[in-house]
Amino acid sequence: MQTHRGSELLNTVFERDPGPPFGMTGQQSRDSDGVFDLGNSLAFAGLSLFTFLLYARPNELLPGIFGTFLVIKLVAILTALTYSVSMLNSGKPLTVWPLELRMLCLIMALAVVFMPFAISAQDTVDVFTETFFKIVLIFILIINLVTSHRRLTLLLNVMLMCASGLAIGAIMDFLSGKYTKGRIVGAVGGMFSNPNDLAVALTLLVPLAVVLALSTKGLSRLAYVACTVTLSLCVLITFSRGAFLGFIAMGGLLLWRLRPRFFLAWAATALLLVGAVSLMIGSGNRLSTILDPATDETGSAQERQLIFQRAALVAARHSLIGVGMGNFHHYSIRELKAHNSYLEVWAELGIAGLIAYLTLIFAPLRSLRDLELRTTGGQDERAKQGYYLSVGLQATLGAYIVCGFFSSFQYQWYLYYPVAFCVALRTIHASEESRVAHAAVEADTVGVIWPQTEAGRLWPLGR
Repeated sequence: MQTHRGSELLNTVFERDPGPPFGMTGQQSRDSDGVFDLGNSLAFAGLSLFTFLLYARPNELLPGIFGTFLVIKLVAILTALTYSVSMLNSGKPLTVWPLELRMLCLIMALAVVFMPFAISAQDTVDVFTETFFKIVLIFILIINLVTSHRRLTLLLNVMLMCASGLAIGAIMDFLSGKYTKGRIVGAVGGMFSNPNDLAVALTLLVPLAVVLALSTKGLSRLAYVACTVTLSLCVLITFSRGAFLGFIAMGGLLLWRLRPRFFLAWAATALLLVGAVSLMIGSGNRLSTILDPATDETGSAQERQLIFQRAALVAARHSLIGVGMGNFHHYSIRELKAHNSYLEVWAELGIAGLIAYLTLIFAPLRSLRDLELRTTGGQDERAKQGYYLSVGLQATLGAYIVCGFFSSFQYQWYLYYPVAFCVALRTIHASEESRVAHAAVEADTVGVIWPQTEAGRLWPLGR
């Protein structure tokens, strides 16, 4: 049963290698495979460098050294070209086509279709070219290049390392009193440019740090634990209400999934959540307004309630033909965002866009849950890695679902890296199951065709 399910899953996410192209000799095929392996490795190195540049943002952190030259765009272009040439030269398809990628392409198509109806077509062009097109490109590279646990872990380490550096810098600024009248922000811009964005980005990485800590030993475990504590502390001192609720949801999911295995991890997480709730209730700060929005002296909570109502009205009126990607602010109060990703997608891309967006979020959860069940209790390294990563990614998506109700980041990177990792993890384990099943079939076949006797011969001598 497991063999059949693994093979079936493999067929849905993997394009089978058709073998040497027509007219190509075996030697030519081997040469092509060598070129493909080199191109594949170079493309993955480019993907890793892009991820580092995306999270570290050296152009903004050290402008005197890097200047205004956009290295990250150059790396993305060269990586995509290297990957494309490698795949075309080997005769392989450019990409697999899982459901998640098809939904991403549907969102792109709707953005183009609704552009003529938008108040500002330039706003759509700006969102599409500055962020979303790069998201789709990197998504494709991840689901095709991350083909092993080693590669997946490497990318996660790059993200955690960069995020921890930003968190440490933000915590030091907070302790120094730099933001006594304001809220801490990241040292760089982009998706770390304000407290809410910084908090969401770090919240989504916390569960991945937790499961990597549980799946390793020694100094590596200590490093991941330190990363978990650093990211969690930074999330709390941003005083972001939406990220705080996402953090609580993430912790609850980890408690639910990991409790049967690790009592100490369960107890530590529970203690952290109790402390976080105490901070919200007892400090009298911005987080306490979650329970009573009327007490927000800045008026932010009340303003968000009005924007929420406006977003719901705009979404209802433009359910078939959206107002256009990046155009909701023209219909909002003082051109503010909706502070709700779901309503803003609905308003801008219509009900079809909302369905595609929700499918992109929820579709991976089913396969992650299936992988978790199939690897629960497994003692080999492959099963343990699959179990922990599936749990961690479920917690990340759970945190994103909650945070999405309080922020408009639907066209940012927060969702698309985790979803791409989900697809990659699914593919990795389907491939491994298929190889194990294939090896078992070959062993059975050899045993049937070439039965061995006690002497190790097909027919014993002297009989």
